[in-house]
Amino acid sequence: MDDRMITSYQGRPFTGEIVDFDPNGTMIELTTYADGIEHGPQVEWFPDGTKQLEGQCDHGQAVGEWREWHPTGQLARYDEFNDLGDLLKRKRWDESGELLEDYSGKAPRKSSEPQ
Repeated sequence: MDDRMITSYQGRPFTGEIVDFDPNGTMIELTTYADGIEHGPQVEWFPDGTKQLEGQCDHGQAVGEWREWHPTGQLARYDEFNDLGDLLKRKRWDESGELLEDYSGKAPRKSSEPQ
C-alpha cells in the first residue's frame, strides 16, 4: 500500500481479493479491491472459523450494513451507512446481549452535496 492508500501488485493498482490466513492456515480475512481501493465484500473470521465481521465497501467507504460479533457468536455491533459512507445507525451490545449504544445519525447527504 502506498502513501495514497492504494494497494498495488506488480506495480499496478490491485483488483481482486486478498485473503489472509492465521499461522495454522485458517482463512481469517477476505478484502476485495478495485483499482487498488477497498471495494466490495469485506469479511473477517475468528480462528475457530466463526464470523467476526462483515460489510461492504464502495471505493474505500463503508456502505450498507456492517456487522461485528463477539467470539461467543453474540452480535457486538451493527452499523448502517448510506452510499456516501455517512453513518446512519449504530448499535453495540456486550457479550451478554445487553444494548450499550443505540445511535441514529442525521439525515443523509445527497450525492450532489459537498463532502
